[in-house]
Amino acid sequence: MDFSFSGLKTAVLNHCNGARQKSELLKLADICASFQEAIVEVLVAKTLLAARKYNIGTIVLGGGVSANPRLRELMGESCRQEGKRLCIPRPSFCTDNAAMIALAGFHYFQKSGPGQYDQDVYSRSQLQEK
Repeated sequence: MDFSFSGLKTAVLNHCNGARQKSELLKLADICASFQEAIVEVLVAKTLLAARKYNIGTIVLGGGVSANPRLRELMGESCRQEGKRLCIPRPSFCTDNAAMIALAGFHYFQKSGPGQYDQDVYSRSQLQEK
Protein backbone atom coordinates (compact mmCIF):
# COMPACT_ATOMS: atom_id res chain seq x y z
CA MET A 1 0.00 0.00 0.00
CA ASP A 2 2.99 2.27 -0.50
CA PHE A 3 2.49 5.27 -2.69
CA SER A 4 4.38 8.28 -3.97
CA PHE A 5 3.21 11.53 -5.46
CA SER A 6 6.45 12.25 -7.33
CA GLY A 7 4.92 11.20 -10.67
CA LEU A 8 1.91 13.43 -10.08
CA LYS A 9 4.13 16.36 -9.15
CA THR A 10 6.21 15.83 -12.30
CA ALA A 11 3.08 15.63 -14.47
CA VAL A 12 1.79 18.93 -13.07
CA LEU A 13 5.16 20.59 -13.53
CA ASN A 14 5.37 19.34 -17.13
CA HIS A 15 1.83 20.54 -17.82
CA CYS A 16 2.60 24.01 -16.47
CA ASN A 17 5.93 24.27 -18.28
CA GLY A 18 4.32 23.13 -21.55
CA ALA A 19 1.52 25.67 -21.21
CA ARG A 20 4.01 28.46 -20.48
CA GLN A 21 6.11 27.54 -23.53
CA LYS A 22 2.98 27.80 -25.69
CA SER A 23 1.99 31.05 -23.91
CA GLU A 24 -1.25 29.41 -22.82
CA LEU A 25 -3.17 30.79 -19.90
CA LEU A 26 -2.74 28.63 -16.81
CA LYS A 27 -5.83 28.24 -14.65
CA LEU A 28 -3.84 27.93 -11.46
CA ALA A 29 -6.86 27.52 -9.17
CA ASP A 30 -8.12 24.61 -11.31
CA ILE A 31 -4.68 22.99 -11.40
CA CYS A 32 -4.31 23.27 -7.62
CA ALA A 33 -7.82 21.96 -6.95
CA SER A 34 -7.27 18.99 -9.26
CA PHE A 35 -3.88 18.26 -7.69
CA GLN A 36 -5.40 18.36 -4.22
CA GLU A 37 -8.33 16.14 -5.21
CA ALA A 38 -6.02 13.53 -6.77
CA ILE A 39 -3.91 13.36 -3.61
CA VAL A 40 -6.88 13.30 -1.24
CA GLU A 41 -8.55 10.50 -3.21
CA VAL A 42 -5.39 8.37 -3.00
CA LEU A 43 -4.94 9.02 0.73
CA VAL A 44 -8.54 8.10 1.50
CA ALA A 45 -8.61 5.04 -0.79
CA LYS A 46 -5.33 3.61 0.54
CA THR A 47 -6.26 4.30 4.16
CA LEU A 48 -9.59 2.51 3.80
CA LEU A 49 -7.96 -0.33 1.88
CA ALA A 50 -5.54 -0.84 4.78
CA ALA A 51 -8.38 -0.62 7.31
CA ARG A 52 -10.35 -3.30 5.45
CA LYS A 53 -7.31 -5.52 4.96
CA TYR A 54 -6.34 -5.44 8.64
CA ASN A 55 -9.89 -5.27 10.02
CA ILE A 56 -9.40 -1.83 11.58
CA GLY A 57 -12.51 -0.05 12.80
CA THR A 58 -11.02 3.29 13.85
CA ILE A 59 -8.98 5.61 11.66
CA VAL A 60 -6.95 8.48 13.08
CA LEU A 61 -5.73 11.38 10.96
CA GLY A 62 -2.66 13.19 12.20
CA GLY A 63 0.15 15.45 11.13
CA GLY A 64 0.04 18.56 9.00
CA VAL A 65 -1.93 16.96 6.18
CA SER A 66 -4.84 16.28 8.52
CA ALA A 67 -5.56 20.02 8.65
CA ASN A 68 -6.62 19.91 4.99
CA PRO A 69 -10.39 20.56 4.88
CA ARG A 70 -10.97 18.44 1.77
CA LEU A 71 -9.13 15.45 3.27
CA ARG A 72 -11.16 15.78 6.47
CA GLU A 73 -14.39 15.99 4.47
CA LEU A 74 -13.74 13.06 2.10
CA MET A 75 -12.28 10.84 4.83
CA GLY A 76 -15.32 11.58 7.00
CA GLU A 77 -17.76 10.74 4.19
CA SER A 78 -15.88 7.56 3.28
CA CYS A 79 -15.57 6.37 6.88
CA ARG A 80 -19.30 6.91 7.45
CA GLN A 81 -20.10 4.89 4.32
CA GLU A 82 -17.90 2.03 5.51
CA GLY A 83 -18.95 2.16 9.15
CA LYS A 84 -15.49 3.21 10.33
CA ARG A 85 -14.90 5.54 13.27
CA LEU A 86 -12.80 8.59 12.38
CA CYS A 87 -10.76 10.59 14.90
CA ILE A 88 -9.32 13.92 13.80
CA PRO A 89 -7.81 16.52 16.13
CA ARG A 90 -8.80 20.16 15.87
CA PRO A 91 -6.83 21.90 13.08
CA SER A 92 -4.72 23.78 15.65
CA PHE A 93 -3.29 20.39 16.69
CA CYS A 94 -2.64 19.23 13.13
CA THR A 95 0.98 20.24 12.72
CA ASP A 96 3.75 18.70 10.69
CA ASN A 97 6.70 16.85 12.13
CA ALA A 98 9.41 19.37 11.21
CA ALA A 99 10.80 19.40 14.75
CA MET A 100 11.16 15.60 14.74
CA ILE A 101 12.87 15.66 11.34
CA ALA A 102 15.23 18.40 12.52
CA LEU A 103 16.11 16.39 15.63
CA ALA A 104 16.76 13.26 13.56
CA GLY A 105 18.98 15.31 11.25
CA PHE A 106 20.84 16.76 14.22
CA HIS A 107 21.57 13.29 15.63
CA TYR A 108 22.63 12.04 12.19
CA PHE A 109 24.95 15.05 11.85
CA GLN A 110 26.48 14.35 15.26
CA LYS A 111 27.24 10.74 14.26
CA SER A 112 28.16 11.18 10.60
CA GLY A 113 29.09 14.81 10.04
CA PRO A 114 27.67 16.97 7.28
CA GLY A 115 26.12 15.41 4.21
CA GLN A 116 27.49 15.93 0.71
CA TYR A 117 25.99 18.62 -1.53
CA ASP A 118 25.18 16.01 -4.17
CA GLN A 119 23.64 13.63 -1.64
CA ASP A 120 20.33 12.23 -2.90
CA VAL A 121 16.99 12.52 -1.11
CA TYR A 122 14.82 9.58 -0.17
CA SER A 123 11.12 9.23 0.52
CA ARG A 124 12.01 6.59 3.11
CA SER A 125 14.38 7.41 5.94
CA GLN A 126 17.95 6.31 5.51
CA LEU A 127 18.70 7.26 9.13
CA GLN A 128 19.83 4.26 11.08
CA GLU A 129 22.19 3.34 13.86
CA LYS A 130 25.80 3.01 12.78
